[in-house]
Amino acid sequence: MFPSRGQTAVRTLREWRAYRIMTKAAVAKALDVHPSTYANMEKRPEGVSIKDANQLAQIFGCEIGEINFFE
Repeated sequence: MFPSRGQTAVRTLREWRAYRIMTKAAVAKALDVHPSTYANMEKRPEGVSIKDANQLAQIFGCEIGEINFFE
């Protein structure tokens, strides 16, 4: 499912959160948003703002291009 070392992995928000072993509440706190706001981001990632996308990449320790916002 996930590529080996050195390859770029493109994952959804839910996949990145699971990969980093984080709860929705923990990601929401790091983003400084209500947990339901983050839950909506996972449900409708195409609506995530550029600002939030950059913050999510920092939280997950990845590049913004490694997050699939268009499921």
